[in-house]
Amino acid sequence: MTRDAPTQEPGQAPAIRLAYIVLAHSDPQLFGRLMHRLSHPEVAAFVHLDKRAPLAPFEDQVRDLPNVHFLENRIHVMWAGFSQVESTLQTFETALAVTDERCTHFVIISGADYPLASNPEILDFFAKRPQQQFIRRFDLMASGDSHQTWRVRGRYFREWADRFTWKRRPLFILERLARLIPRRLPTGVRFATGSNWVALTRDCVAYCVNKARTDHALIDFFRPAFGPDEIFLHTLVENSPFRDQATPIEPYVDISKIGGPFAYGNVHALTPKVPITTAAEAEAILASRGEKLFTRKLASDRSEAALAVFDKAALER
Repeated sequence: MTRDAPTQEPGQAPAIRLAYIVLAHSDPQLFGRLMHRLSHPEVAAFVHLDKRAPLAPFEDQVRDLPNVHFLENRIHVMWAGFSQVESTLQTFETALAVTDERCTHFVIISGADYPLASNPEILDFFAKRPQQQFIRRFDLMASGDSHQTWRVRGRYFREWADRFTWKRRPLFILERLARLIPRRLPTGVRFATGSNWVALTRDCVAYCVNKARTDHALIDFFRPAFGPDEIFLHTLVENSPFRDQATPIEPYVDISKIGGPFAYGNVHALTPKVPITTAAEAEAILASRGEKLFTRKLASDRSEAALAVFDKAALER
């Protein structure tokens, strides 16, 4: 599934303590800059690159980084489709296979993210919280927001056509017609939603992967859901023994306004205005970040001023 990991004899190199699950699809220059900023002997990155993107430009950016591993079995990832979940699960599986028990947390980031903290600070943050799940959850069905409840009660065909193509319009009409027959929800399941940029412990990740690979009825239910990457892991954790290792489920926060689920940040300082471009924007994020470790979204051709501020701040910490 990945390029071969470097062979290490006992005592030759530090153990991997933290794994990044990187979901990327564009901007190899920013991806390379991100990977170099996060490069550390005790950190590994496992990258799922959307199948539509050419691999070579991304590999060229990180040839000097032995702890960056690309999945070979790449998926064509569709916006708001279950392929978003499947690409994450496959990357989880690879990271579990390559690392050992010394790797305590798996942190999901995108190729458009950037750290607000230095590598030692990030490692120390998770080392002090070895059994904490960073996955804020909001009660989906109790939200009172029909736009949210229909995400699981309706049937969506997001895997059938790309978001910005002519095929989407007839599929949108079909999705609206499907509301005439709402789906029956599984009994005994509390549905939760939140940001898909979460950080989970190794044991919790293993639980979620096993649940996904063995509970076929659950997978069949989530396949036609809308935006399951913001629901699937949150619902699994909420209905698992790991629920008490995370903050309690919260009352729903409206995400219908511009910026989407920016209020759902876990270890990310999310902002409603993206991409982040100016030094002033970067300085405002740093001033209010608290213990947040990352932010998003940035772009190599528009965010140089902001990236420079983030780099300088990490060096000074």
